[in-house]
Amino acid sequence: MNKRLLTLLFVVIAIISAFLVLRGNQKDKFLTEEIYSMNTIANIKIAGKERKEAMDAVIEEINYLNGLFDDFSEASDVSRINKSAGNNFEKVSEDTIDIINKAIDCFKMSDGSFDITIAPVEALWGFKDGNYKVPGEEEIKDALESVGIENIEITDSSVKLKNKGARIDLGGIAKGYTLDKIKEILDKYEVECAIVNLGGNILTYKNPQSGSWKIGIKHPRREGIIGEIEVTGTKFISTSGDYERFFMNGDKRYCHIINPFNGYPSALITSVSVISDSGYIGDALSTAFFVKGQDYAFKIAREVAVEAVVVDSNLEVYATEGIKEYLKLETR
Repeated sequence: MNKRLLTLLFVVIAIISAFLVLRGNQKDKFLTEEIYSMNTIANIKIAGKERKEAMDAVIEEINYLNGLFDDFSEASDVSRINKSAGNNFEKVSEDTIDIINKAIDCFKMSDGSFDITIAPVEALWGFKDGNYKVPGEEEIKDALESVGIENIEITDSSVKLKNKGARIDLGGIAKGYTLDKIKEILDKYEVECAIVNLGGNILTYKNPQSGSWKIGIKHPRREGIIGEIEVTGTKFISTSGDYERFFMNGDKRYCHIINPFNGYPSALITSVSVISDSGYIGDALSTAFFVKGQDYAFKIAREVAVEAVVVDSNLEVYATEGIKEYLKLETR
């Protein structure tokens, strides 16, 4: 066999081998993108024939919704609503109307533990501008005067806050709502599976080749995870914890999740993860459960058919019945 023919044979073998490897890995051949949006890192992995088209649509949707809900942007719907508080109705997008209505539903579902009008108190503690402080009782009392879901007025296309000092913050529901929209987008394309992480709010879409997804629960006090949840199919996992945004005053930790009933950062547990079939509900309930603690979390979880994993103040881990067998704790 001459040298030229031998070289040609090697090339053909290499092409066939590459094709077989590609074909063998095609099912879980993920297209991965990482972007900064919604004040966090969004990590997106999509597998399937139309993964590129789906990825483009997903990124466009994330950035579009961020443009509506970001209260750090003066042009956003939320910022315009807040700026006009006590004065005018602001014409906003259908998505903004939709998410505010859903937030009101979650307020009712959680007995007021999830409240998007808590923003004035969050700002008082410095969680908006980073100038952290422990405010006085009178300051907190005054700020709470502007808190209340009854401050929100909605028409078909406009929103108004009645109280001049009122503000809304969609941070506790926007990522979950966005994941719901992403799921709708993935349904439109030939996608075999996907996983999207929006700063701790996760969507698993269908099943990977391995058959299930392993979702880590961050350890609240050190690097690494405290446990791992195995989920199958399309699920939403939302986690709220006191390690995300906080400041220390002496040996006391103050986190960004404010109890809307007393105006103080919640401290009953260190984290809670909610596993659900709805992004926005899981997102809002993880905040509500963090505010009210384990007993309330498990009670409401049973009523609304979601699962929850709680890490208490002693770093002990508890789970609702439906998720226990799928929870693996890390050895200490």
